Amino acid sequence: MGPAILTSLSLLSCVLTVTPLDQQQVGRITNYIEQNIFKGLQEQYAYFVKFSTDECNKGLSAQAISDALKEDKSAGIPEKVRKKEIYQGNLMVAASYVKEKRYDIHSESRLLNNLPGSTESPISNLLKKAPVAGCVVFFSLNSPCVQTCTDPKGKYNIIDKLNRVNLPAPQSRAFAYSKVFERDKKRPEDEVWRNWEALNNKISLHRCNGNNCIKCFNNGVRDAKCYKD
Repeated sequence: MGPAILTSLSLLSCVLTVTPLDQQQVGRITNYIEQNIFKGLQEQYAYFVKFSTDECNKGLSAQAISDALKEDKSAGIPEKVRKKEIYQGNLMVAASYVKEKRYDIHSESRLLNNLPGSTESPISNLLKKAPVAGCVVFFSLNSPCVQTCTDPKGKYNIIDKLNRVNLPAPQSRAFAYSKVFERDKKRPEDEVWRNWEALNNKISLHRCNGNNCIKCFNNGVRDAKCYKD
């Protein structure tokens, strides 16, 4: 193998390498968005945000997050979410839940369901836009529900839907929530953890409040603070 080929492979390796998304970065991202975009919004919402490889590799400081999300910050996202619209920006998509006659469509599912008349979801559309996602955070104000969203055998679970979108490498993606979904506090705790683990196997699960994020599973070991208030 010649020097030119070796150099090309080395450069390619550098381009493709992304620093893992750690708890501190997830905390800075979710706290910035909560304080500067969704501040005061108490009803259930979810968003999915991406950052470029270069931004992820530089550590995503608070200033870098602010610079990246400047357009989204000024786009009036909370009002769109309150009106039950789906916000679709260059780096971020967001939605609330909607009530149908027979059931609710949860906010996480709305971001993963195909848009009317399209074969793409808001998240898949976002991931196909430039820049290429180096790391991503999927956030839900309340933890994704056990009955539907995280039931691995359920028809409408978000785990299967996540398998259909082109996410970055496992170490560069996180799912975060702030509160435990109220109904799931009344379910058997082991059932909740089993379903959360199924989601965690696809996208690392965190509980975040302010800048502080707890990783819910460390080498298969549950952190009780993800479930207990």
